[in-house]
Amino acid sequence: MTRSDLILLAKKIAVGILVTLLPALILFWGLHLTQTLLKSSPPNTQVNHP
Repeated sequence: MTRSDLILLAKKIAVGILVTLLPALILFWGLHLTQTLLKSSPPNTQVNHP
């Protein structure tokens, strides 16, 4: 294998890793943001039931 073959192989591996990780990171960040938005409530709110 020549040097250019190894460089091409490394580029393909790097692109494969990015293509795999990017959607996963978007998914996990979206889930975390959704959980944060649903969980957040004003901390000084009191509910008085009669």
